[in-house]
Amino acid sequence: MKFNVQDLSRATLLDSTYDVAFFSLGYEPRCTYVPSLLKKANVTKSAIFAYSENHSCSSRMKSYDYFKKYWTESCIVELKHSSVREVYTYISEVFNQVSGDKIRVLVDYSSMSRNWYAALLNYLTKSHKKDITIDLVYSNAEYPSSEDFYEFELGDVKVLPGCEGSSITKKKKAAIFMLGFDKVGPQSFYNLLEPEVNFGVIAAPGAMPGYEEIALNLNKDFISHQLNDGENLLKLPISSIEVTFENICQIIQPLKLDYNTSIIQFGPKPHIVASTLAGILFENVSCIFSEYSRSKPHNVVASGDLSISRVSLRKM
Repeated sequence: MKFNVQDLSRATLLDSTYDVAFFSLGYEPRCTYVPSLLKKANVTKSAIFAYSENHSCSSRMKSYDYFKKYWTESCIVELKHSSVREVYTYISEVFNQVSGDKIRVLVDYSSMSRNWYAALLNYLTKSHKKDITIDLVYSNAEYPSSEDFYEFELGDVKVLPGCEGSSITKKKKAAIFMLGFDKVGPQSFYNLLEPEVNFGVIAAPGAMPGYEEIALNLNKDFISHQLNDGENLLKLPISSIEVTFENICQIIQPLKLDYNTSIIQFGPKPHIVASTLAGILFENVSCIFSEYSRSKPHNVVASGDLSISRVSLRKM
């Protein structure tokens, strides 16, 4: 399989046509932003992955009304945020109906569960036999300024399905920490894994003014003690999956013969997607995360900026 990642412009996205498009219906108003930009005539078939939890959320109800009005022919698929098998089952049925030697897919992962977009990426890279182009779109957001936005509870430690790493255990362990707004999680994972080699990635610039400063401040102790006072920290733009993916691969490449590498997935979604692609590409890399929960949904609206990248898969 030949694997290529490149960033795209908004104009390229809007001019492209797709055999299948996947959107999400969630609790953030921004989930309708990318669909509102597209010409429906450019999309042959579309599906909307909808969170089955908390149907009464007002933001979710408004987004549901939008999709029912403007994307009337789309199939709305109700899923739990942790659903994986159901995603595989559905997309397998969808792609079995798509003809042609090359398939063009759009994934708007702005409000998607990581389990959903990881399942899509794993299926398309590992299970499908045709050449595929996947355009990944993320709608940047205007985040609330309230203090409780940064308050959330960590859940169980999980390995991302499809990115479990090799069953062959190396003698040494390395870790790449994707850092965000959690000042406790990275150290907890470090204590759990006890890696010999550590790297960190932080979004710079990030999704909002002051993002880098906030993230650096929240993670300052971890950066000082575990990332060699910042020497092993990479600052990579949220706008470029291409740049982030290439840098993560450059970290992994010299380690792969002697180390099992774990990617700890905090940080913004474009960085999580880039690290998931690396976990798919390298068999000795596992992606690990902790599900977190907030006490209430927040009014996360689109800022108007998009992060767009294309993954081209050519089956050899």
